This record gives sequence, structure tokens and C-alpha cells, in this order.
Amino acid sequence: MVERTGLFKDLAHALVQALDAWAATVGQVTDSARRPTRAGLVAELERERLEFERAGRSRKKIDLPLLSYWLKGRDQLLPGSKKNRLPSQEDCEAVARALSQKAPHSARELPTIGMEIADLARRLKETAGPGWRDEVLASLAPATVAPAMHADPETYAATAEPRRKWKGWQFAAVTAIALGLITGTMALRSGASEDDGSPGGDAAQAAELKGDHRCGRTRAVGAVSWRPCTRLDKDSLSFVVQLTNSSPRAATVKVRIGYVQAGAAHDCPAPWGTAQEVTVPAGATRTSPLDGCAAPVVPAQAFQAKAFVAGKGASAWGFREYSPTVHIQADGRRLWAGQV
Repeated sequence: MVERTGLFKDLAHALVQALDAWAATVGQVTDSARRPTRAGLVAELERERLEFERAGRSRKKIDLPLLSYWLKGRDQLLPGSKKNRLPSQEDCEAVARALSQKAPHSARELPTIGMEIADLARRLKETAGPGWRDEVLASLAPATVAPAMHADPETYAATAEPRRKWKGWQFAAVTAIALGLITGTMALRSGASEDDGSPGGDAAQAAELKGDHRCGRTRAVGAVSWRPCTRLDKDSLSFVVQLTNSSPRAATVKVRIGYVQAGAAHDCPAPWGTAQEVTVPAGATRTSPLDGCAAPVVPAQAFQAKAFVAGKGASAWGFREYSPTVHIQADGRRLWAGQV
């Protein structure tokens, strides 16, 4: 039995969102009479694969049953279901090329979603071992596992219509939500709000993060790239976010920081633990304050920062990112993930 820690639940929630986003992105462009059919998409994928093969290159085959499986979204992870592979970044890049002419917007989104799915699956396996897939949906709240998205809940309850009656509406809702998460807060080409450069109400600092620290993978919200970091002092840990604005104008984003301690997720005090707006000047880097989110060092426990960054006006946080883990040994030694 997989232990459903706070970290596992966070990763599981992010993965089901990413799988739903994939299904929405591909499904919406293959369900219309004016778009390529699923059979046509598979034919184009096979044509390219054979071309690659003749050129001495290889790519895994994507047939109609596998495509239909991926279009189930989170239902791919239902306990007892067939365990086909999840869509990889390579798969998503191939589908994107096949859709590039008739559905260019969806084609642009797919590689990023594929990278997210692969990264989350890797983290879940590292966190919970080989049996992680059977536990993902079971670890989430019922409302998250099977969202009851009905246009008219009272009518639905009164008539008890079969699932097929409202599936189209549900799919449209999932499309809007999932694509909003992916395009609004994850890979975002326009998520950060431009500002006039005047100081914001935040307390983010221009100083470079120093001392014993490690930072996670860099993500981006518009022109603002960001990464979560954990800084280790003698008696405490600080969990911060570094933000860098590559644009010629100031940009404002909102930040939320938490941390994971011994597998359990913790929120930080407001404002950094809820939603703190930060204005980053053009070409500058800002770091959240060390005392904005901190915890005491506890022997025989592990810690890592957890952060979200979204556009100023975004209605959802989307995907989270983590810093590397620091392991506090029982004898007081500190080991970062990857250290012997």
C-alpha cells in the first residue's frame, strides 16, 4: 500500500490536472467536423513514424486505441484499468507536429503538457514506488476525483440523467479549466501583468540569495521566470521564491509559498502563504524575504520548499514546483538530495 503523504497528494492532484489538460487540448480539436479526425491524426502520426524509420530514427507508435486511452484524462489512472504508458514529451511533440497546420494553438501547448506529465510521474514514482498509479485517484478528495460539473445541478439530481447526457458539457468545462491552468499559469506567454515600474506593496528583496541553499526547476509566468528555494541556517530553514523579469517593463505576479516537512505539506503565514503580489522591475531579480516562510530545524526529518506563481489576475494557481529536499540527520548532519 502506497503511503499517501501530503507531497504525494500534491503531486497526484497536479498530475490529474495535467492529464485532463492533455485530453482537453487534443479532444477539442478532434471532436469538430472542421478539425482532423482521430483516425486522420493517427494516420499522420504513423506516416511520420515510418518516415523517421526510413531515416534511421525511432519513435514509439501511437495507434487509435492508445490515443483513445490518453483522451480519458485522469480516468487512465482508475484502479484496475489497463496500464498503458502515459503521453510522454516525445509523444506530445509528435502529436503537436501532426496538429500544427490545422490546430496551431493546441500544437503549441502540447509539448509543455507532456513535459509536465513526465516530470510529475517521475516524482510520484520516486515518492511512492512502483505502485503509485493505483493510488493517485484514491488519494484525492471525491470532488477532485470525479468532479460533478453539471450545467444545472438541481435538474440533474431530479432527473438522474445518465453520464452520457452531460458528458459533452463536462468535457467543455474541463477544457476551460485545464487549459486555463496550463496556458494561464504554467507556460504562460502573457500571464504576468505589466506595471509602470512604481514600487509594489510587497517586501521582496533585490539581494541575491546566499548561504547554504538549493533551488528547484525554473518555470515562467510571462516574462517572469521563477524558482522555489530552500535556505538552511544553523537552527532554521527559509522557503523562498526567486523571480526574474526578462522584459523591458516592470511586471507583477502573485506568489504563494509553503513547504513539505517529513512528507506533510504545510502552509506558510499570510501574506506569503496565501497570495502575495510582487512587482519585479525590468531586468531585475527579486527574492521573497527569508522570514516570510520559515520553520525550525528538526532532526531526522526532511524539508523542501513548495511554491506557486501566477499572473496578477489569474483565477487559479495551476502547477506547483518544489525545491530539492534537505535531509536533517538524527546526529544533526544536513544532506541535500543527491548527496552521498
